[in-house]
Amino acid sequence: MTDGDALRGAIIAQPDDDTLRLVYADWLDENGQPDRAAFIRAQVWAAQADPFGPEARKHAATAKRLLDPARQAWAKRVHPWVLAAEFRRGFIDHATVNVATFPRDAAALFAAEPVRSLRMVRTAPEHELDPFFGTPQLARVTRLDLTNLWVAPYEIELLFECPHLAPLTDLGLRNTPVPPDRLAALLIGTALPALAGLDLADVANLGPCLASALSRADHRRFARLDLSRIRFTSHEIKQILASRCLRNVEELFLGWMPQSGREGALTHLDLSFGIIPWNRLRTLDLNGQGVGDPGTEQIVMELNRRRDPAPLRRLSLANNRVRADGVRALIHSDSTKLNLYHLDMSGNGLTLSQRAALQTRFPDAVIVD
Repeated sequence: MTDGDALRGAIIAQPDDDTLRLVYADWLDENGQPDRAAFIRAQVWAAQADPFGPEARKHAATAKRLLDPARQAWAKRVHPWVLAAEFRRGFIDHATVNVATFPRDAAALFAAEPVRSLRMVRTAPEHELDPFFGTPQLARVTRLDLTNLWVAPYEIELLFECPHLAPLTDLGLRNTPVPPDRLAALLIGTALPALAGLDLADVANLGPCLASALSRADHRRFARLDLSRIRFTSHEIKQILASRCLRNVEELFLGWMPQSGREGALTHLDLSFGIIPWNRLRTLDLNGQGVGDPGTEQIVMELNRRRDPAPLRRLSLANNRVRADGVRALIHSDSTKLNLYHLDMSGNGLTLSQRAALQTRFPDAVIVD
């Protein structure tokens, strides 16, 4: 075993330790693999930088430039066992796996790379999920994604009751048929105790369930929540946003469908009265909610009067009928209270001069129009 093999083994055993990854990068430099070394450093530095900021973007661009021509070679260790793989912090962290073959391949996959995140794919409807959820290597997983996966109600039970998933922090159920009563039982109960991130986008019928359950899930502490394109009344969304479990949410996605003919749940709410939990919020997506100029002005008013600077760095007001007054409110927001790194204004018909003024106000931001 070489020093490099020993370092890789240590990284797999301690996947949260960035120091080991940087030491391995030094070893690669000393052993004729400078591009792989530079890639590891770039992804680690991007992850350590302020999210969405100039440093993070710079290092991410460097990593992409190095990865694009070498992806196949650097991912060859896992090719036999995955359908797709993604690098994070210099190593394969996320894998898309076939639920039928994962139980057989899991030991080899987790011995090869510090995988922490899985997306489940069912390549045939007859493939059962019982063996998948019985795989002990799931204890290494902190993020599990079931996006677009058809699951029977009893299989949702298998997921929520899986003893190997106790360390799970993030669960993706986007466009997955989750029975509202089972989701409510999960949120209110003690299963998946480490859960801090939940993606329920496009499961349109969950509005009443979430309003009731999240307001009773005081033992939960959600940092990431995606409720995009779920049907809510204004009362339900207010009830959700006032929930104790969202007090310190960091990423909140509340996008709606402007083409649906139905107004967003936030369209007629006054957003200047503490409706949105701003304490630690770094990402807010209101795409399609139709808050217009009044809602934009109310958001700015709320942030301007806060005692401390807002942590908000990424804001989407795409497709919100924001016109001159809303743009003006953003331009004249207090620069000591609001410093954006990403502002999505697409679908609002910005003029060139408005875009230029927003870029001047937020010089470190990517402005999308």
